Amino acid sequence: MMRKTDDKELLNAIHLGDIHAFKTIFDRYWKPLYSLVLAITKDDELTKDILQNTFSSFWERRKTFIIEDSLLPLLNRMARNDIINQVRRNKVRLAWEEELVDELRLSMAADANLIARELSAEIDSEIVRMPVNMKHCFQMSRQDDKTIKEIATELRLSEQTVKNNISEALRRLRTHIRLIES
Repeated sequence: MMRKTDDKELLNAIHLGDIHAFKTIFDRYWKPLYSLVLAITKDDELTKDILQNTFSSFWERRKTFIIEDSLLPLLNRMARNDIINQVRRNKVRLAWEEELVDELRLSMAADANLIARELSAEIDSEIVRMPVNMKHCFQMSRQDDKTIKEIATELRLSEQTVKNNISEALRRLRTHIRLIES
């Protein structure tokens, strides 16, 4: 019974701006509120932020509160409301972050597609400039997925000649791509 009267007296003093009364309320209820909020948030820093906001809001609105006995139910309700508000803010922030990530992914995909198209066009133009046998060996190997033996038979070339043509084609493409990148 004594504690309930004390809360009423302390709230009356707080109404008048008594910072010492406020500190007494803070010291009395900080730990139970901390335990309550931490059990919900599971985050120490977020819990401290919420409690700071709860007690700041309590001080700012001190003249509007009326209690029957204990301040704990009021402070619990304020802390829970602060948790709800924090969740709402985080949802908005998270939705915005997800939207930004999606935009970045789309942008990166568009850039990658553009780069791939440009690179493909460069490769195609370099293939066109290759000697006929080299071009045919490379295209049959990479585009038609034929083996060295199949290419050699079809073009009536030795397998070593086909290997040499493909190796030279790849060397030219690598060189051409390096020139583009620099």
